[in-house]
Amino acid sequence: MPPEKHIFRAGDADPSGSLRRQGGKTVFRAGGGKGDRPVKKAAAPGKSNAPSQAAAPDQTPPAPSRPVKLRRGPGPGEQSARAPQPRQAARSPGAAPRPAARPAKRKAARRGPLLPLCILTGLLALLLVCFAGWALDLPGRLAALTGPAASSSAQAGQEWPAMVGDRMVSEKPAKVVSLSPMVTEALLSLPGHEALCAVTEYCDARSTSLPTVGTPLLPRTEEIIALAPDYVLCQTPLAGPVQTALEQAGVEVIQLDTPADLAGLRQFYGQLGALLGGNETGRALGYGVIDRLESTLARYDAALPEKATALLLPDLSGLAATADTAEWTLLGQVFRHPLPDAADWLAGAGCLTDEDGENDLDEIRAADPDVLLVADTVSPEELADALGDLRAVQNGAVVWLDLRLTETLSPRLVFAIADAAALAYPEFAAAS
Repeated sequence: MPPEKHIFRAGDADPSGSLRRQGGKTVFRAGGGKGDRPVKKAAAPGKSNAPSQAAAPDQTPPAPSRPVKLRRGPGPGEQSARAPQPRQAARSPGAAPRPAARPAKRKAARRGPLLPLCILTGLLALLLVCFAGWALDLPGRLAALTGPAASSSAQAGQEWPAMVGDRMVSEKPAKVVSLSPMVTEALLSLPGHEALCAVTEYCDARSTSLPTVGTPLLPRTEEIIALAPDYVLCQTPLAGPVQTALEQAGVEVIQLDTPADLAGLRQFYGQLGALLGGNETGRALGYGVIDRLESTLARYDAALPEKATALLLPDLSGLAATADTAEWTLLGQVFRHPLPDAADWLAGAGCLTDEDGENDLDEIRAADPDVLLVADTVSPEELADALGDLRAVQNGAVVWLDLRLTETLSPRLVFAIADAAALAYPEFAAAS
């Protein structure tokens, strides 16, 4: 360890004093009053002003001065990671060092307001794109209002208004007139059918007992107006004078499309259900009628390994319903047509033009179906005389039914189909 170096402060008048350690050196401090001490010089940069840790045991160590944090410069061989700072103006030795400026933070502060502006601009652009897509999808929005999901436009539990055909019904009607047998059949199968106040001459008067107001093509306008109904329901367009007279009397006309299959029939019943019972409850009841019918027929379809053939005879003129008619929409799930390629109605070659009035039933005889569904206007004797050589007639596999059930695609047709299925599939009937 190197020898201690003794330093005597210049200007000390009194030779008496004491030795102290300061900064690793032994210093002789001359005696004297507190006011006689010379002013200390400012500490050189880079030197610590901390008090000595090895003070003389008989002396009270001086109060430590406030430490000053100094920035350590890069060591030898190191390169500073900070950018060169601009030169500072000369300061007095005793003044505290001014903190260095931070241009990077000031630059980030200048960029700060641009970020919310960019976000706002992006949101506005996205909003414009969404609005443009909604505005251009006009067919889709119209379909949403008039299709089977029209009830989604109403709040949960809201029944009115309800879309029926091309009309928006604002409330439950008190009176309606049906100018269509299919409409009459559907209304009679739904709750609220008490609003039906008149029908056509072709409707099922045996089940309605309601007054008639003409036919679908020739309705009696004055009688309809006298009933003061809220709506007149039809499937074929009314004649111009009839339409005008009803509108002038304040009676609205709703025209419904004729369904061609089970899906169309379901929508048909749903609209009439909405008319009588509201947008939510009534429409669901209408759908339910056809859903139950379709479920029943689907069970037959799934259980039958091979379908039997059947023909539907409206009369004994040589006509029979073919597979592409509405009557076979329901029948076709349980039976197959013996002549599926026949166009429209199967008709004998000369049944409509034969001058001697005799019917030509040769094609029906050639088809020789397993089951016959015959209009109840034909008696068993007449059928035996005309088509007694058919297997269905000989085996008793004949079901008589009201043709209005087939023409209107009535859900009540399922009873006639079940009777025919029991004759065609005895093993299935026993199992079920």
